[in-house]
Amino acid sequence: MKKRTLRLMLIGITALALAGCSIMPNDISNIEEGIQVHDEEDEEPEDKPEEETAFEEVKLDNGGTVLVRDPMSDTIFVYYPEDNEIKQFNREDLAKNVSSNELSIYRLTGEESYNKSILVGEGDGFLFFRDCVLFPGDADAKYFVYAVREEDFKIYDIWKGTGNCYLSACEFFNGRLYVDYVIGYDESYNSLGDATTSFEYDGSEDKFVEKETNEDISIIYNVISEADGHLLKTDCSAHVYYDCGYLPSYMDGNLVLVNSKGIKKKIDGFENVYSALFDEKHIFAVVMDYDSGVGKACVYDLETDELTEVSDERGANNLLGRVGTKYYYSVSESEEYGITHNSVYEYDASSGELRFIYDAQTVPGSNIIPGIEGFAVNENCVHYVGAEDGDIYWRTVSLSDPSNEYEYLYFDHDRIFDYGTVSYISSSRECPDCGTALLCDYIEYFILDGSYSSHADMINEYLKNRAELFIQDEATVSIDEVPCEDHEAHPSWYRVTNDYYVSAVDEIGNNYLAIEMTGYWYGGGAHGYPYRVQYLFDIATGEAKSITDFYTGSEKDFKTLIAEKTKEDFLSYEDDDLYGPPYFAADAETVYSDAYDLVSLTSDTIEFTEDGIIYYYSPYEMGPYAAGFIEIFVSYDELLGRSSL
Repeated sequence: MKKRTLRLMLIGITALALAGCSIMPNDISNIEEGIQVHDEEDEEPEDKPEEETAFEEVKLDNGGTVLVRDPMSDTIFVYYPEDNEIKQFNREDLAKNVSSNELSIYRLTGEESYNKSILVGEGDGFLFFRDCVLFPGDADAKYFVYAVREEDFKIYDIWKGTGNCYLSACEFFNGRLYVDYVIGYDESYNSLGDATTSFEYDGSEDKFVEKETNEDISIIYNVISEADGHLLKTDCSAHVYYDCGYLPSYMDGNLVLVNSKGIKKKIDGFENVYSALFDEKHIFAVVMDYDSGVGKACVYDLETDELTEVSDERGANNLLGRVGTKYYYSVSESEEYGITHNSVYEYDASSGELRFIYDAQTVPGSNIIPGIEGFAVNENCVHYVGAEDGDIYWRTVSLSDPSNEYEYLYFDHDRIFDYGTVSYISSSRECPDCGTALLCDYIEYFILDGSYSSHADMINEYLKNRAELFIQDEATVSIDEVPCEDHEAHPSWYRVTNDYYVSAVDEIGNNYLAIEMTGYWYGGGAHGYPYRVQYLFDIATGEAKSITDFYTGSEKDFKTLIAEKTKEDFLSYEDDDLYGPPYFAADAETVYSDAYDLVSLTSDTIEFTEDGIIYYYSPYEMGPYAAGFIEIFVSYDELLGRSSL
């Protein structure tokens, strides 16, 4: 079942330029005593030999540009700009060498995205993955990294964590796979320090061999640890140090650049930045104002100590990527609530030139974040995910001439559009005094094509009426009366948003059409509340159907059946030492009792599938929010005494 989710975007593999660092340090008074501040021009002791870095003689080669919607995508493309070649991989094919008893370790496939290994890069003919799994004989889950050879899909173990270490970054560049990890934690969960290791493929032995990494990085880790700081980076430490000659860290609330000689420079104006990109002479970040929801794209010049806002009055939303001193960010604007234009800009920190690259607009029913999802950039072009007539594709934009049209690379098709189209209702209610938007609704609804059913008009009227009811129901929500100055100063604090989407359209047998909706309500706090519902229609009559149109048993019989199946689900987690059952209750009998009290034939938490129904419990009903929807499957044989609906 396809569901809309809010995704954190993984920045694509980026080609970066070789750079050193020659910035003079600033004094910094709030670093713990004992951490030395050094001038780069301080003389080295005469008896200390000059150190060589591990990078100076290596030609920069990051492999191809990896194109994925997200790191757990089933379809993986690798684009090689020099050869203008694209290779396509599917996780099902990659997993063909995984034995049945290893499926829980090499998690290349899975029904849910969180049950898949994370793709971290490509190079030298390998795809690299990271994961955290429970190995046979281990008491706790361990982080590990492995590779799949593109030629024959052979799997290579590369790195496995020990103790309670935490893998913090993993990246392939310069012919090596680099792994950053936290060594472990003490009883108070304080970090025991960071470390980096690297690996190269040895063809003579047909395995990945561990190599020595740059000693300076270990020295910098110690400096940061002694000052009780923590790293701030988007790439692995070796890559950042290779490009910049320093590692960025937060120390006592300040952004500080650190090299092997100690504290190199304190940076003002970035106290609340938690994501940034760096080069030898610049720091680039989107500084968010979380009250207004508007960010500013800012660049800090390390030579002049000047902080410059490069975005216009519309602000900035997402920091997307970097190639050399060229940085990419997006600006999101809504012509009406729910219909968004994402405009992508390039800022060249060396020349100070800002230029518009492209714009992409929301496509109702497409289930993508247009222009931003899957963003990947190299020296020649930008790639991103787009949608058109139900087809999901990669759009390529030339950086030398963004107006050039490239042939789309289609890789998926949404079956929603096989049956019709998707429209929407957008509503925004404002404070009558100050105009601040306080209630915002975006509701999609499906429009069935008339060629599919002679009763399409009847079905479409029902679906549109349901969409309109969402708006009417929300209109009754009361809003606390607060001064307009509070509305204007903190608009996001007082805004209630509702977003509902058409997430799937499928046939069940030859007689029924199922339309699924997912949504998300937010009214402040740490998170909102997810929503899902399914509408089932008889194709021959156009009538909406529910469980009572098929089930002939009593309410008590239904409650007993679902409660017993819920108890079975609870017991199925007995051997899951890692996570355990996703229920509040601690024993099977309590789970049965709680389920029996909740279950009802009139519930709207029932979905029909080809083989049976799914009765689901919403977050907080039977388990914590983090457990999501707890799904209980009941076959039609068990429910109706027959094999199909």
